[in-house]
Amino acid sequence: MASSTAVFGSTGLTGAHILSILLSSGSPATVQTISRRAPKSAGPTLQATIEPDTSLWASRLATLTPAPTTVISAVGTTRAAAGGLPNQWKIDHDLNVELAQAAKKQGVRNFVFISSDGIRGPLIGRLPYSRMKQGVEDTIKGLDFEHAIIVKPGAILGTREVPHQGSFLVNGLIAAASWLGVKDKIGQDAEVIARAAVHATRLAEQGKAPSKYWELKQADIAEPTTNGADRPLIIGAPTGPEPPYPLPMEGKVIAGFGRGSKELGIPTANIPVDEFSPQKQWITDIDSGVYFGWAALRLPPSHPDHVSSSPSSSGFTIYPMVMSIGYNPFYKNTVRSAEVHVLHRFAADFYGVDMRLLLTGYIRQEKDYAGLEALIADINFDCEVAKRSLDRPAWKPREGVVVGAAGAVVADGTLDCSWLLRPIGER
Repeated sequence: MASSTAVFGSTGLTGAHILSILLSSGSPATVQTISRRAPKSAGPTLQATIEPDTSLWASRLATLTPAPTTVISAVGTTRAAAGGLPNQWKIDHDLNVELAQAAKKQGVRNFVFISSDGIRGPLIGRLPYSRMKQGVEDTIKGLDFEHAIIVKPGAILGTREVPHQGSFLVNGLIAAASWLGVKDKIGQDAEVIARAAVHATRLAEQGKAPSKYWELKQADIAEPTTNGADRPLIIGAPTGPEPPYPLPMEGKVIAGFGRGSKELGIPTANIPVDEFSPQKQWITDIDSGVYFGWAALRLPPSHPDHVSSSPSSSGFTIYPMVMSIGYNPFYKNTVRSAEVHVLHRFAADFYGVDMRLLLTGYIRQEKDYAGLEALIADINFDCEVAKRSLDRPAWKPREGVVVGAAGAVVADGTLDCSWLLRPIGER
């Protein structure tokens, strides 16, 4: 993502979720906010500016350092909270227009606006609320950002600090719609909307947005299921990893948070993300998320899983793996970590052992979960994706011994994994 992203509306329902997701993901390097009161989320990458006078927010944008390359606006209010329609117009329309214009003037590349779906119908489009949103959308489109992303949810669901009039009834009706399986056609949870906005922003930063002016409607925002039904089982082309992959990493296995085996039944081998040498730069810049590839372990002869028949003079044996890089929003880590799940059931721990990794692809972004079961389901699906994606000739190592479902076998693929097998001390 961008080196710096500025969020407006960070103390509101959707904006607070956007801020939380950005801070927990470890990307961008700096997250800036301008708000009337301090945001609830905190983190080492946050630079929060408190400005009670919203008429000064646009001019304050020019003072942010580093200058943001992306601006996300989730600014909005209600007629009742604003004290009447004229005051609501000043916030929902005028302030958002001022922010977009100021962002363009400051050279911001990407502008993301949380709008609303269904505002351009022949009858609904005449309502004051619809005209506010239309005016902002049209302004953003006319400013010609590198990417303009308009997120258009239905009813925004969630618990607000100050409940909107009738919100209890609306939430109740949509809860019933959820039971009937039609919730996403009516409204979305604020956290789901926030995740969609952040994901779209990432795609824009990576040059993968489908168009210069991109509208995300309700069907695009709907939360993915956790059983993997909407996710591909195989990642990458049959011809093998594509740039920037494969990416090398190495380090000695350290003790982690102690919950992989105990809580998840999925043991992990952790390596510190701040002790890499040639790969220090890319590990700092890479998006948080789940990756897959190959791990090489140099187990001592005393370890029960040591492969004595390995032809590698360096003593390394190769295993398939999945890897999480980031802060793990479910556990709300404050330290960025690299947690590797080697796809093999080991008979004993191997702390202090040399481990090398070759990341061959990206599976998905880091996310939070409503419960432990959903987290475990996604991790298990990640493992299946890794197994299937790596079980292709151009993705398999061409040298060494590989330990997989069939046990230890001599490598028979075409992927250059010589970096994993080089002798200790050799670069």
